[in-house]
Amino acid sequence: MAMRSYRTSIFENVKKFDLSDPIPILEPNSFLEITVNRNQQLQHVLERARTLALYQNKLEHFEGASVSDLSGLEFTTRGDLAEAFDRHKHGGFDLSDAALVHLTPAPGGWMPEYLSKNDLVWQANATAELFSRLGIGRGSRVIVAFGYHVFAGGWLFHEALLQVGATVLPHGPGEADRLAQIAKDHGYDVLISNPTFALRVAEAGARFKFLIAAGEAFTSVPGYRERVEAAIGGKAFDVFGMSETGLVASETLAQNGLEPLANMAILEVIDPVTLTPTPSGEKGELVITTLAREIMPLIRFRTGDLTVVERLADGRIRFPRGMIGRTDEMVKVKGVKLYPRELGPILASVPGLDAKQFQLIISRTQSGTDHLKLHLLGEADADTSKLEPMFRQALGIGMNELRVVDKLEGGLVVDTRV
Repeated sequence: MAMRSYRTSIFENVKKFDLSDPIPILEPNSFLEITVNRNQQLQHVLERARTLALYQNKLEHFEGASVSDLSGLEFTTRGDLAEAFDRHKHGGFDLSDAALVHLTPAPGGWMPEYLSKNDLVWQANATAELFSRLGIGRGSRVIVAFGYHVFAGGWLFHEALLQVGATVLPHGPGEADRLAQIAKDHGYDVLISNPTFALRVAEAGARFKFLIAAGEAFTSVPGYRERVEAAIGGKAFDVFGMSETGLVASETLAQNGLEPLANMAILEVIDPVTLTPTPSGEKGELVITTLAREIMPLIRFRTGDLTVVERLADGRIRFPRGMIGRTDEMVKVKGVKLYPRELGPILASVPGLDAKQFQLIISRTQSGTDHLKLHLLGEADADTSKLEPMFRQALGIGMNELRVVDKLEGGLVVDTRV
């Protein structure tokens, strides 16, 4: 299907527009009345994808698909995207209707991300659900402390905030003292930033009703939310997204885990080894199929992000611990699948430790059992006494030895069993 022949028929009760027209601006909060036919939008995404070099082989023998069953489709990886840009001009994507471009770091340089006018409208309306969940809309005064140049950053939030009628200050990152002064002088009550920067702004004296936190581990770090909320004097909520996909999940006022933004993407959680759906309560890799990307659709995109999935009785899914690590370098020890990157958020809860610098050493005892030694980079007096029960609760296994060192030698995992 040619891109210009498509209209916003997936949105009911929304005025149709031609792609040559300006993006239609809906009345604040009107997105609440929009119903998206997700199966119809998925069919549009697949039809667009069949024209692209990236997906021609993957979709060649695939007929039809529904939101409830994507298991017949091949996965897509970042390596696939990088290869497409290496082999084809502009990655083989049709840029005739590109309206906005972001860049993202990629092996060998920068990878562009293209969005059409339709993408921008769909993304704004789908992401607006995030703010409706939290009661952010007309009358809310919001400071966005993510960047607006080169990367997607603040743009992932900006248009949706305008859509719900909020007043938005695109401050960008850095200058915590200035941001805090602006917030105090002009009455801003919502901050959108990473939680680390939110703490710096709070130290400068600002207080907020809400923090929308993204960009780094947050609710997966034990005690971190409580610390941030005490500092800002309000509630803090976790959201998750990627520049390639946009925001795809957020918490509600209940603060009981990330829930998908249904009109933004289809989310799956799979076992990264067997590639089958992960049972409720177990860890798996997040897989995303975008519904708001027609120039650069991502179909069953393996994110490499590790989460615990909770499968609800009504068919919905939720991620009660947010994103807890990466699937890279998974090892099996003591009969349990262990994802070393999952240790990072736990270590971040201990002052004086570098949550990004540690080493797991796996050996086998004379009796044949696995022995785990964890070397941590940090201050010698860091209190690590609470780590062992936290490891057992989160991982299902404990460490046999734990040592704080001033230097690490070797990689993340040293497995001497092999």
